[in-house]
Amino acid sequence: MADTEILEGMFTHTIYKSSSYMVSKFKTEDGPITVTGPSFDYEEKQLYRLTGNYVDHPRYGFQFAMLTIEKILPDKKDEIISFLGSKAFKGIGKKTAEKIYDHFGDETLNLLKERPEAIFEVTLTNKQYASLQEGFENLNDPENDILFNLVSNGFNNNEAQRIFARFKLATLEVGQNNPFRFYNDIYGIRFEAVKQYAQKVEFADAQLKYMVAYLIYFLKEYTFNSGNIFVEEEELFAYLKRQGQNNDFTEALETAIDENYIIKEENRYYLFADYNDEKFIAQYLRNFSSELPLSKELIEEGIENCEKQLSIQYDDIQKQAIRNFFDNGISFIVGGPGTGKTTIVRGMVEIFKEYFPFSNLIVVAPTGRAAKRINEICDVESKTIHSLLKWNKESNLFAYDIDNPILYDCLIIDEFSMVDNSLFASLLKAGSRIKKLCIIGDNNQLPSIKPGELLSDLLLSKMFPVTELKHNHRQAEGSEIINLANDIINNDVDLERYHKDISFYNIYERDFDLISLIKQDVNEGYSLNDIQILSPMYKGVWGIDNLNVLLQDTFNPSDISKKEKKAGQFTYRIDDKILQLKNRPNDDVYNGDIGILSEIDEKEKYLMVDYTGIYVFYEFEELSDIALAYAMSVHKSQGSEYPIVYFIISKNNLRMLNRKLIYTAISRAKNKLVIIGDGALFMHGLSCMMKKRNTTLVKRLMEDG
Repeated sequence: MADTEILEGMFTHTIYKSSSYMVSKFKTEDGPITVTGPSFDYEEKQLYRLTGNYVDHPRYGFQFAMLTIEKILPDKKDEIISFLGSKAFKGIGKKTAEKIYDHFGDETLNLLKERPEAIFEVTLTNKQYASLQEGFENLNDPENDILFNLVSNGFNNNEAQRIFARFKLATLEVGQNNPFRFYNDIYGIRFEAVKQYAQKVEFADAQLKYMVAYLIYFLKEYTFNSGNIFVEEEELFAYLKRQGQNNDFTEALETAIDENYIIKEENRYYLFADYNDEKFIAQYLRNFSSELPLSKELIEEGIENCEKQLSIQYDDIQKQAIRNFFDNGISFIVGGPGTGKTTIVRGMVEIFKEYFPFSNLIVVAPTGRAAKRINEICDVESKTIHSLLKWNKESNLFAYDIDNPILYDCLIIDEFSMVDNSLFASLLKAGSRIKKLCIIGDNNQLPSIKPGELLSDLLLSKMFPVTELKHNHRQAEGSEIINLANDIINNDVDLERYHKDISFYNIYERDFDLISLIKQDVNEGYSLNDIQILSPMYKGVWGIDNLNVLLQDTFNPSDISKKEKKAGQFTYRIDDKILQLKNRPNDDVYNGDIGILSEIDEKEKYLMVDYTGIYVFYEFEELSDIALAYAMSVHKSQGSEYPIVYFIISKNNLRMLNRKLIYTAISRAKNKLVIIGDGALFMHGLSCMMKKRNTTLVKRLMEDG
């Protein structure tokens, strides 16, 4: 490897920046030069001393590949005046900078850095004195050095910021003693990045500390992929052997338990957070007490008034759901599409407003679309759970928690099948003032993506009053889609019954053409926003990724009149249908929301997506937060309805098919359902039941105390 060289220069501007890599322009005595290296927040007009190597790139020419960086203070008149006039010293303009230089000369910055009080030799305003003092204090701030140490050793900018936020000035000391704490203690840090960092550091008990971190990594991967809350001992050690981990993990497991990263209960192993979330949920629900009583006479009066006011007629089961809500602190309403869940919520809200005018109620849901639908239909305050709790994306913490509770008396949670243990525990921790709780969901849908199987567990406990809705209130509309959903629930599916709203096409027939079918829908007046393709898998000809490219090329092809931006495997184009992949509560858009790409700005390096009136800007380095939305997974579609759904079933995704996935997919369709795949595959999928996830919530709910 060549000896490192030194380059001194002033940062002028950024050419390209991602979360981990950066190309910048520096001004040196020999002229401008391009510098490449880890992403870093450089300061304008700041001089830096870089170490690295000069390279002659075959395409981009002469560059400096930077390895390390440190600030240096200017010692020439023009540079000193320019530096003092930079953003680092607010309120110090060029004239004031010249005045200071005239007094101290070429040693101005070094002298003031060592003796800030010397500035009082120059007559300035109090604000200018304060600005200079703050600026020179920042010159001695080691945060930038720590951040650069992290990003130059494999962490991206976001990870470096999270690590520094957790350990502050002790960051490098922690990294020297046990770099695996960066992974063990902090949400959102890549295990591979920590391994890479650890290989460059010598520290005591390195192998043991690696094995502890690997156990935590395994449990995180295992619980996320399986949805299980715990792993049994036999399965844990069998997995480690399958991964080629032939070391004895006994000591590492004991250490992880001693340090509270892993909890052992009988022969079960839990991540610390998962264990405590489950225990908190059980404790909260067992000890819940209602303080909003309503007499049976007033409940009946409220139902009668509500029916008149809303011009509806509740059946006996719907009335029982309303009674359960007002009679109990905690109640459940479960049922499939068309069974009247939202109509019941309207009644509960109206009666609550009438008899509890000085109490407040809110409806929450795991997705923005579900929350918006409730708001429109029921005229009630509704939010996503993340929005209600004010989630901080960077820290993965909520502003509202056990020490800062939400100020609501009644909480209704819709689309509860999608809620995972961690999110529910966070909601309950902030819910110490809640006096009435109603949970609404469809237990036949897929469970949450993250660990836990809450709705199923809470129903299995039989500890709470449950109203099960079975009657199809859209029967008069003749919806075959709802009929099929109910037939799936009743295990009574006969494909010969469905030929009006539901169509089956065999993808293996020679003349099958998906694009022609979609064009036919478009010709009948539907837009691409009305049509949603759902597939269980991402890869392959019938996978989400390939279908997105196919539909984009067909319905929004490349055109010189349309701006586009390539990012990863996708090219984003004006008018594309865009899927949000991560919650962005500050922008009020959430995982699964769909919008239209309306602007691409190469100069300012952003694109803008219109989520039905909510405009969200994405810097180019944030494009991993979105994807094309012509096709999406069944999980991403939960909580939504679309006029037309195309559901893909192929031999390649056969192992992923099960009854809950099929039920969830087909119940997303409102007017028309097109099933792409032969009937035999469809029926085979219905015969496959999802394995019950490993949880201990039911057991904890039954415990005393």
